[in-house]
Amino acid sequence: MTAAVDSATLTRLLGAHCTVDPDRLKRYEIPERGEPGKASGLVVPQSEAEVGQLLATCSANGIALVISAGRTGLVEAQRPDGECVMSLEKLDQPLSFTAPDGEIFRFADAASPEAAADALGAWWRGLGQPPCHDGVLEVQAGMAVDAVNLILGALGLMWPMEMGSSSAASVGGCIANASAGANAVCYGTAAHLAIQAFGFSGDGREMVSDAPAWKAVPGDMLAINSAQPRPEWGLIGTQGVLGVITRASLRAYAIPVQREAALIPVADMPAAMRILAAAQALFGDDVEEFEFIGRPALELVRELKGEAFRSPLARHDAPYYLLLQVKSHKAHVDLAGKLYEFLADDVGLAEDDIGYAPLKALKEIRHSITEASNARMRKLGGGRLSFDTATPVAMFGDYLKVLEQELSAEFPDAALIAFGHAGVGGAHLHILGSKESPASVHASALTRILFDVTQDFGGTFSAEHGVGSKWGSEFIARAPKDVQAALVAAKRRHDPNTVLSPRNFALDRLLRG
Repeated sequence: MTAAVDSATLTRLLGAHCTVDPDRLKRYEIPERGEPGKASGLVVPQSEAEVGQLLATCSANGIALVISAGRTGLVEAQRPDGECVMSLEKLDQPLSFTAPDGEIFRFADAASPEAAADALGAWWRGLGQPPCHDGVLEVQAGMAVDAVNLILGALGLMWPMEMGSSSAASVGGCIANASAGANAVCYGTAAHLAIQAFGFSGDGREMVSDAPAWKAVPGDMLAINSAQPRPEWGLIGTQGVLGVITRASLRAYAIPVQREAALIPVADMPAAMRILAAAQALFGDDVEEFEFIGRPALELVRELKGEAFRSPLARHDAPYYLLLQVKSHKAHVDLAGKLYEFLADDVGLAEDDIGYAPLKALKEIRHSITEASNARMRKLGGGRLSFDTATPVAMFGDYLKVLEQELSAEFPDAALIAFGHAGVGGAHLHILGSKESPASVHASALTRILFDVTQDFGGTFSAEHGVGSKWGSEFIARAPKDVQAALVAAKRRHDPNTVLSPRNFALDRLLRG
C-alpha cells in the first residue's frame, strides 16, 4: 500500500527528472475542471523505458502517482491529492508509418509535427503515391490529436478523433478513456481507432493490449459507457488504473472526398432521433456526425461571439438544433444535392430551416459551446455542475425530454445547457449557478435527479470522460457489482501495491472492502 514519502526520499528514488519545486508543481495541480490539488512532486520521464522503471520504483516504495498528459479530463483523474504527478509530455513523437503493402517510414527524432508531415509526404511521393488508407501510424502516447492529423494529412489520411480539445488532448489519454467525440457514430471510440496500445503495468511490467474492432451498436444498447471498463482490454479503456500507455498504433482512414453538413432546427429530441434513423437508412455508414445543441447552448455561443456570431439560420427559436454531417469517398456523387433532398423531402424542412454553411463555420458553433459556458459561468459567479451521460440511442430523445421535466419540477430556476453526441446517445449537461444561488448549494439533489433519470432509461452516469475521482462514489453506488469486482481483481493483478491513480473509481475504498 502507498505511504507518505518525504521530498528528499522522493527525489532520491525518482532521479534527475523529478522535482518538488512548488513553482514547477503549480501547473500540474490545477485541473481543467474542479478545485486545485496538491502534488508531492513531479516526475517527467524522457523515454518509454524510463516510465517502466519509474513505475517499478514507485510500486516497490509505495509512491502513489497520478498521470498527466493533455490535462483536458473533466473528472479530476489528473488532480493530485498528495500523490506525485507523472507527466507524459515528453513522449510526444511520431515513430513510424507502415503502408498497407508493408513499406515502413521511420520518423526522425525530435521532429516537429510540420517537419514530420513534410518528410512523410516526400517519402510517399517517392513511392509513387500509393493508396495508404488502412495504413498504421505509431506514435508516443503524449502526442496531441491535432498533431497526429497534421502528419497523416500529408497522405490524405486522418485519425477521426474529433473533439473540442484536440489541440491538447493526447492520443494515450483518449485511448485510455475510450473517448468518443463527434465522429463516434461513424468510426467508434478512441478504443476502436487504435490497433494496439503499449506500456507498463502499475508495477512496471511491460503490457501490450489489442484494441477491439468497431461494430455498430444496436439501438437498445449503450454505445459509450466509461463507467463499465473492460479489464480484458488491458490498457485500453481502463482509464489508467491498470497501467500507463506510452505508445500506440493507430488506424489511418482516408479523408473523405466530400463532406456536407447542415444545421437544422427540431421541435424536440424524439423528433431529432427520428431524423437520425432516417439519415442512417439513406446514407448508412456515411453519416459521419450527428450532434445536438440545445437552444440555451446556442444562445451562449451567440453571447460569446457577439457581432462575430455567424449562423446559417434566419430564426433561432427552436428548442434544439442538429448538426448532421455526411461523407462520400466518390467525387462524382452529388452529396450536397442528396443531403438537401433528404432534408427537404424526407424530413420536410422548409428552405429557411436548412442551415447550410461551410463545414468549418458549423463546427466552430459546436466547438464553442464549452468556452461559452465557461464565460457565462465566470460572469454569473455561481459555479457550474457538469455531467457526461449516455443512454441507448433508441431511448435518448425521450430521456432528454423526461430529464428536463424532472429537473424543472424540482428546480424550476435551474437552466439546463445540453449538447453532445446524439448519434451515440451521449449528452454533455451543464447547470449554471449564480452568486445568489450557487450551483453547489443543490449539487447533491440535482446530481441525484439527473443520475436517477439516466439510470431509469438504461443509461450511464459517465459516458466518455471517465469516472476519475469525481464520480468514485457513484461508481460504488451504481455500477454493477460484477463490474466492480472485475476491476478490483484486475487492479490487484496489474498494480498490486495500488500506486497508480489510487482514487480513480474509488478503488482505494473498494480495495479496503
